[in-house]
Amino acid sequence: MMRSLIEVDEIIQILISVVAISFAFTLVFAEAGGLVESPRDFTVFMILSLITVGSGFILHEMSHKLTAIYYGAYARFRMWKQGIIFMLVVSLFGVLFAAPGAVYIYAKHITRKQNGIISIAGPAMNLILVAFFLILQFVYPVDIYFSFLYGIRILGVESGAINVWLFGAMINLILGLFNMIPAFPLDGSKVLYWNKGVWLAATFGMLVIGYMLGLGAGFIVMWGVLLMLALFFSKMLFG
Repeated sequence: MMRSLIEVDEIIQILISVVAISFAFTLVFAEAGGLVESPRDFTVFMILSLITVGSGFILHEMSHKLTAIYYGAYARFRMWKQGIIFMLVVSLFGVLFAAPGAVYIYAKHITRKQNGIISIAGPAMNLILVAFFLILQFVYPVDIYFSFLYGIRILGVESGAINVWLFGAMINLILGLFNMIPAFPLDGSKVLYWNKGVWLAATFGMLVIGYMLGLGAGFIVMWGVLLMLALFFSKMLFG
């Protein structure tokens, strides 16, 4: 049964992608100097990234895959070698461009509604992970100090210490909300095409949750800027 759902080479590509995005994310925070000066802190943060960023990314993609399979389509994850190389290079400059791969769907016929549900399955999984990490935060909060985080105040980081579960919740919210931008080929474009009400409710709900988690009004403004940029490049590249 497992072989019909996921293939060996697909598993390998998934693992490479998860490690790559987690390493790139760690580089954004620790920079290359952090790897040399604080290898222990770098390794611990890398593990933290695997748990929060890596799990959020791959469960997002697997939600697309399993939902597509439910509708009778063939779906598999494909790693983007060029995307991984680009992601690792720009992460050295403090920028995360998370594009290690995506799920490709093949089907003779998928309705607009089915395509919309397949698309929203990924962001919905990120929201489930937001709830999961917030429950962990309530039950057993964990703070870890990292030398290279001192002076940074973002995503639950304060005085060099990171609130692990709150960090995980924020990261998954950002992943889900970014994908809800209604610009092709992001999920939001297909959700909006299917049902404007669902897109509006999901997007507005995530923006509100982000504000309540402490991401603030700047987070909403930044999403709006990304929305404009994504729409511009989508129009330029895909028409």
